[in-house]
Amino acid sequence: MKASTPLKAPIAFGAAALVFASIALATSAAHAQARMPTHVACVGDSITYGYLASSSSKSYPSDLQTMFGNGVKVMNFGRNSATLLSVGDLPYINQTEYTAATTFVANAGANAAVVDVIIMLGTNDSKSYNWAPSAGTTRAQQFMTDLAAMVDHFTGLATRPVVFLAVPPAIFTNSFGISESVTNNEIAPIIRQVAMQKGTPIIDVHAVTASRADLFSDGVHPTDAGYLFLAQVMHDGLLRLPTVAITAPAAGASIAGTTVSITANASGGTVPITAVEFLRGTTSIATVTQSPFTTMWTNVAPGSYSLTAKATDKTGAAATSSAVAITVSGAGGSGGGGGAAGVGGAGGAGRGGAGGSAGRGGDGGNGGSTGGGPGTGGAAGRGGAGGSIGGGGAGGGSGGAATGGGTGAAGISGGAGTGGAGNGGAAGAATTGGAGTAGGGPGAGGSGGGAMTRDAGTDAPGVGNDGGGCGCRLGTEPGPGGVVLGLGLVALGRRRSRRRSRARD
Repeated sequence: MKASTPLKAPIAFGAAALVFASIALATSAAHAQARMPTHVACVGDSITYGYLASSSSKSYPSDLQTMFGNGVKVMNFGRNSATLLSVGDLPYINQTEYTAATTFVANAGANAAVVDVIIMLGTNDSKSYNWAPSAGTTRAQQFMTDLAAMVDHFTGLATRPVVFLAVPPAIFTNSFGISESVTNNEIAPIIRQVAMQKGTPIIDVHAVTASRADLFSDGVHPTDAGYLFLAQVMHDGLLRLPTVAITAPAAGASIAGTTVSITANASGGTVPITAVEFLRGTTSIATVTQSPFTTMWTNVAPGSYSLTAKATDKTGAAATSSAVAITVSGAGGSGGGGGAAGVGGAGGAGRGGAGGSAGRGGDGGNGGSTGGGPGTGGAAGRGGAGGSIGGGGAGGGSGGAATGGGTGAAGISGGAGTGGAGNGGAAGAATTGGAGTAGGGPGAGGSGGGAMTRDAGTDAPGVGNDGGGCGCRLGTEPGPGGVVLGLGLVALGRRRSRRRSRARD
């Protein structure tokens, strides 16, 4: 023991530094909510008991009590040489310490009490006569069965304690027949597997002691400084926290629309995550109880927001992620729809309607009526103007032939429609009277216009186009002379009709 005395001061300083570091870490963790116990039962073998410590007050449970203070009751239920194996040379479940630990946990207090049980067994199980009493076989399966049963025993008590499975410390000397190879390579993996199956937390003492031979007096049992170090590891393990981080949206993201998809990664190690709550500031958005931890935040008003995620695990420990700042710009304006394709209205006795912005020009008016007395041909219809993209308007209609009376005046076909691709204007048909102009309006792939003829009443003929055209203006509208001629023919037809009516009377 004297050889270890010079190590006490530096190790104590190192342990104190660990305490300070853990306090600083807890302070910096945003909204961390560690699960603070009210009762802690320390179950184990001689390393829990405090074998080779300078006094009973130097065991790790005693040091742990000092760290927690009077608000937590820590009890030492370690038994020298005990095994986890129910078939080992000294099964823990057959010892009075096991019964005492059970009573302590069961009677811990009201439902508000927070009870923890630390189980650290397996070191003595590594002895060859316990682990492999027969050549070529081990008791690995039995160890797994017995460890799972002990976990169930304690978690099944009325106080519902949280059981922490501790992986035993590293072994530096094969003292007492204890094997580092067996504890680290065969027993430790079973402990981790049972922890995963049961959803219980792990305190990996082996990992943090693997390079600290200076903390062990005989290569197996810690020194006073080693027990203090071990107490710090247990303290930090009991106050463990899950991890959580928002993975989407990214910090600084600018989001268009009114819906934000939020995703978080959360882990409790071997302990299941029971809930992840998403918040904007301090206001809850949604709580998700199973992975993947994603929610859709809808009807979001434009503005800047700070998002966080709070993860809670099965033990009740919780942690909140770092904040992610985002900007939501709201719904984008949709462009106005294009105007419907206009179709020029059919002209009466007169001018055809103009085509819409994407439509075809209106049909020219048909002259006159077809029934009744000797009607005069209607006024020549003018071809409607072609749409900016659509086809040219149809040419003017024919003069209506009078049935049972005089002959109607000929209609004058409309001028070529302007505009884009479409059907060519139909040729204006001349019945009797003055000659009609037969030019059709131009258009790509239009039906053929008639032959060009020049009537005395037109200033310029329409241009027929039987082939596919480009839809450009190929002809000119009829001049004003054509309109005057048409109006004169209409007036002449009306005078003749009145004279015949007076002659009958």
